[in-house]
Amino acid sequence: MEEILISVRDLGAGQQESAAAALRKATRESRDRRVALCTPRLLGALRPVLLSPSAAVQINAAAAIVNLSLEPANKVTILRSGVVPALVEVLRSGHPEGRNHAAGALFGLALEDENRAAIGVLGAISPLLNLFAGPSADGTRARRDAGLALYHLSLAAANRSKIARTPGASHALLAVAAERDEEDAAAPGEQGQGLEPATIAVMVIHNLAGCNEGRAALMGAGAVTALVRLIEGPPLTAAAEQCVAALYRMSQGSLRFRCLAKAAGAERVLMKVATEGGGGGGGPLREMARRALRAMRGEEGDEARSRAVSDGVMSFRPRRDGSGAGPGGINSAKF
Repeated sequence: MEEILISVRDLGAGQQESAAAALRKATRESRDRRVALCTPRLLGALRPVLLSPSAAVQINAAAAIVNLSLEPANKVTILRSGVVPALVEVLRSGHPEGRNHAAGALFGLALEDENRAAIGVLGAISPLLNLFAGPSADGTRARRDAGLALYHLSLAAANRSKIARTPGASHALLAVAAERDEEDAAAPGEQGQGLEPATIAVMVIHNLAGCNEGRAALMGAGAVTALVRLIEGPPLTAAAEQCVAALYRMSQGSLRFRCLAKAAGAERVLMKVATEGGGGGGGPLREMARRALRAMRGEEGDEARSRAVSDGVMSFRPRRDGSGAGPGGINSAKF
């Protein structure tokens, strides 16, 4: 298999398609097979194949990388092989199905802590945002993979700053978050398939609110009003819980937040969460609402914020959605 791919550039179009299809099939066989195939030599041969003008070759090559990325032992090897720039190029301008697989591969690679900063440096954030924010002809899987890649990338501080500085990123994330009402009305067969794009968008927003640049970009895009609207209305969904967490993060040491929150009617909404709670966030969720209220009133200083960190309030992790799929548990489908 490795020998065939290494000489793939010298093969005819039909032979290239056969070689890429054979690799894709081989990566579906077993965990041991995927680990054995993931060599620097084979990955190096795949780089030019990903940029093939043939849709079939590109799609099969990208799908093979998705499959290889399923194995934790392969993730760093794939990144170090230099294949990520080719995946980013496919994401930008490849064939539609190839773009979808490229998003899936980047999601799989972003699950590894060690890979996140490098993926951001290699230019993946902007094309992932474009795919996540736009409609997909192939349903929600491609958007979900792009969004989850962004979520995991945003766990790295350097990438939070990159997302915040990306033109239109905050507006795009808020627009996806506002799709919640459409998701609530989705057909039954479309629900329970994992985290929906709106929920993922709020997860990314919550991470962005954890840095100064992110807070400024979000507030400039109208995030305070948008998040307050998402919190309103029973029941308190998982996405709404994350909105409370994001508002709490934005409230930290910001006079601007106080003004925006008052104008958006945040006090009434946060008071309801602080007194009634609900959902799976429990005590930490109510405590965040209380602290955000105190910040709005100018009552929470640096000492109180330090206590919030030591008490674990700032590390609140939103509950999983009803399908039982967590932020890191969806990259399991073989292609």
